[in-house]
This record gives sequence, C-alpha cells and structure tokens, in this order.
Amino acid sequence: MMSKTLQGSDGTLTWAEAGPQSANGGEPLVLLHGVGMCAEAWGPQIATLSQTHRVIALNMPGHGSSLLPDGALLPDYVAWAARAIDALGLGRVNVAGHSMGALIALGLAVDHPAKVARVALLNAVHRRAPEARAAVLARAEAIAGGEFDLDTPLNRWFDATDPNRSLVAGWLSRVDRKGYAMAYRAFALGDATHAEGLARLTIPALFLTGDGDANSTAEMARAMSGTAPDGRVLVIAGHRHMVSLTAPDAVSAALGDWLARPAQGQDRMTQDQRRALRDAFGTFMTGVTVVTTLDGDGKPVGFTANSFSSVSLDPALLLVSIAKSSSNYKTFTQGTHFAINILAEDQRDVSTVFAKPVADRFAQVNWHVGPQVSPILLGVAAWFDCTTHQVVDAGDHALLIGRIDSFGATPAPGLGYYRGSYFTATAAVRTGPEVVVSAVIEQNGAVLLVDDGLGGLTLPTAKVGAKGASATVCDLIAALGLNAAPGFIYSVFEDIARGHQHMAFHCPCTGGTPTRGGFVDLSPASLADVTDPALRTMLLRLSEESAQGNYGIYFGNQTQGRVARVSGETP
Repeated sequence: MMSKTLQGSDGTLTWAEAGPQSANGGEPLVLLHGVGMCAEAWGPQIATLSQTHRVIALNMPGHGSSLLPDGALLPDYVAWAARAIDALGLGRVNVAGHSMGALIALGLAVDHPAKVARVALLNAVHRRAPEARAAVLARAEAIAGGEFDLDTPLNRWFDATDPNRSLVAGWLSRVDRKGYAMAYRAFALGDATHAEGLARLTIPALFLTGDGDANSTAEMARAMSGTAPDGRVLVIAGHRHMVSLTAPDAVSAALGDWLARPAQGQDRMTQDQRRALRDAFGTFMTGVTVVTTLDGDGKPVGFTANSFSSVSLDPALLLVSIAKSSSNYKTFTQGTHFAINILAEDQRDVSTVFAKPVADRFAQVNWHVGPQVSPILLGVAAWFDCTTHQVVDAGDHALLIGRIDSFGATPAPGLGYYRGSYFTATAAVRTGPEVVVSAVIEQNGAVLLVDDGLGGLTLPTAKVGAKGASATVCDLIAALGLNAAPGFIYSVFEDIARGHQHMAFHCPCTGGTPTRGGFVDLSPASLADVTDPALRTMLLRLSEESAQGNYGIYFGNQTQGRVARVSGETP
C-alpha cells in the first residue's frame, strides 16, 4: 500500500493506493473513511480487495487533505469526492464508504451517477429520529467549541480489551481539530440529504452494519436496502460501528461479493433471471468438496466448493472453480499446488466452516500435510493432491485445472448437495420421509436467515427426533438466543426430491441478539440469496401476508399446493 499526494484545484489531496495499476488490471474501487479516521482505517480491506481491484482510499478534507471552506456541509464533501475522482483520472468507479464516508458515497451515486458503477454503505445513518439528530448536532457543536473527548466514541465502538481501540485512538488524537469539527457537523446534518435518491439507484448497492451499532442501526440498513431497487443488506452479529476493523474477513468477503455483482451496462441479467439460473444449476446433484493449499507464508487456506469435476484420466486431470471475489483468489490462482477433499456425509459442519469468513478455519478441523504439501482433511470420502496444471479465466470465476499427483479413497459415502440443501446416500435409501422443521422467526418486518454452508442463506432448520416437532423448534430458538416462541404452523409440504416432510413454524420475535445469522428484510431483493426455491417462495408469500395482516397455511409439495387462510390469527 502506497501513500500518495496530488496538488490540484482543492489544494492537497492525499490517499493510499494498492492493486493493479494498468488499465486492464482491475476496476477502480474508491474507499471513503469516517469522521476522525484516515485512509489506513481500510487496511484489511485494501489488503484483500487489491488482489483483484485498483484500490484508492481517499483522505477526507481536514483528515490529510486540504480543508474545505468554513461551513461546508455534506454536498460540499460529495462535490470534493467527485473532483478527486476526476483529478485521479479514474473514470467510472466502485465506491464504498464508512459512516460519514457512507453518506459521501451515497451522495456520489445520487448526484453523479455517471461516475459510480456500484455503491456500498457501511455503518451508514439514515433519517435519524429528531432527538438523535439533536444529540449528534450537540456533539458537533461541542467539538467546534474546542471539546475533544476520545473515550466516548471509543467506548461506543470497542470493548476495553479490543486491540483496535488503541489504533483508532491514535488516529483520532492526530486528526486536525478544525477539519474534525467541520466534518462532524456535516455528518450530523447529512443523514437525510440524499435519502430520497435511494429509490433512483439502479446500480448494485450494499448496506452493511453491525447489530450492536446503536447509531447506524440494522433497521436503518434494512430501510435503505428496501428502498434501493438493487439493494442488499448484511447485518453482522456481535459487532458495532467499526466493523471494517473488528470483522475484517466478513466485511472484505461482503465487499468482494458486491464487487462481483454485474454493474449496470455490463450485459447483466435481471435479479429474477439470476435467481432462476441459480435454481436451474441447483437441479444438478453434486458432491461437496473443500479445496485447500498453503499460502506464501506456509499457512493453510481453503474454501468450500461444489463446482468440481474430473477432466481426464490420461493425463490425470480435474478442475474446480473459484470466484474472483474470494479472499483466497490470488493464493490459489498464483500457487503451484492444491488439493480437493471430497467430504463424507457426516462432515456438513466441515463444509460450513470453510464456507464462512472464519479467521482460522483449520483450527476447527483435523488435517495433515499431503504428499504434495497441500492440506488433506481427515475423515473425507476421497482426496486428490494436485499440481496446478492451468488456470483459465471464466467470467466472474477462474477454473483451476490440477494434475493429480496422489489420491486416496475410503468406503465413506460422500456428502451431496441438491437444490440448495445437503443430502446423503444413507437418507436417499430410506423407505419413509424424513421430517424436518424450520423456524420462521419474524421481527419488525424482517426474518432471521442463517448461512447454508455453501454461500447462500436458509431458515434455521433441524431434523425432528424423538422429542417431536414443537420441541425441535423450541430447541432451535433457544440455541439462537432469541425471545421468540412457536406460533402457528405456516407451511407443510412434501419435498419429494429430498424425501422430506417439511414443516415451517411462524415464530414471532420480541428481541434478543441471534447467536448466528441475521435478520433480513422481507423483500425480493433481500431474499434473493435464499438457495432453497420452496423456502424462498414461502418467504415471499410471508412478505405479502405480513403487509396485509392476513396469514395462510400452505399445504402441498415443494413446487405446488394450496393456501388455507388462518382465521383470527395474528403474528
């Protein structure tokens, strides 16, 4: 990462830059920090995203760049950012902002649509309540009057033992006091400046925050996402305002996914077409693999994939695909070896570990070094240790073709994946249907969704054992740590393809922080990543019925059935 300076019409412009510099080396990504911060606040994201994009992290006026005139408000900062993009000759950019930077990013997308291909707002404020706006404005006036309090924001953002606390304290203590005060006042008054423009955004938009952020709330993120035509929301459980530092892997992964979404004018499919294509791909039954290698420092890395295939017996070749948005993309495409681990049917938990942005995935599994030095997981159905034979560019993915140097197989049945869910060979030969239940946990127009282990979302779901369906749902809710209880049965259907009898319970929620997953707005855009078509159709019906207050119970199978209205029931 290089620090750079440019003298222009606005005086001094400073920024940090990393990534490909050539015209064909990657789309530009502009990052905008919050009040009192600096370009280095994006350090983890710069390190990850610069592998595929030219990343430019600007220093806001008064934070390393020259000050704007006295009394500058949010539109002045937006105009400054537009001039900076022109001065650097970046053309059309992707722009992501945090806090105050998020307001500037939204302003750029609304006021200068020709300059912005995608927009991401992290921990953004949106239409504060009058009393909240007054409190923020009072803090801005206090700062302008010479008051400088480090502990109050640090206590809001971090636990006392968080190592990021001292790092951020250093940035805050070095900021220009006048620039800090002016930006804070613009921030205090800017929460609704471009709110009306959200509905005009036709570009991919991401709205991300932490569920513990009391000021840039999850409700604000959902409201913005619900207004933006191509908006998606992500609420990271267990984190507060500085998610880019406290949850760096999750934020980088989310930004990578956002950058992989086709921008307007890129011959892109509509959202419905993308969803239909994904469903069509899902009709092909596949196995589940974990792809592994060692990075340049000898550290094991890996990811879950079902896009695996044999290629040739002579020579012995196989292939697997990796998304260009993956944080491991550079490691695998520039490496010399990798291994394919075909998971056994009892290794769903391993699939989930390697599908999530976990700091040290290998600490949670048993493994050893294979003959060609790539990690081999214990207990797998089969493994293939490979030398990289060829890397082929393929749209938003690359194909890794490996020459098989060593391999092994066991009698263990492999874990399968079909239409967004796991299946096993053992379950496939059962004579009777397996009963599973899902908890439709609804709160304030949003529903709780959890990771399905392969990059998509699903409802909290469990097999019904000897305790029965109601007790199983209660156990699901208890494990999630929420104040909720089973209500009426919302859907009963036979999933013929999987051999399941599926029951979904509507579970109103009155509070609590989920131990996993997050609440997602009930809108078609927000539900697009629900991988099971039957569950997604059910949630879209819930969206309509919640708005009308007229609920029904579905009876049928995974593709067709009927809805019987619930008389006198309320959620």
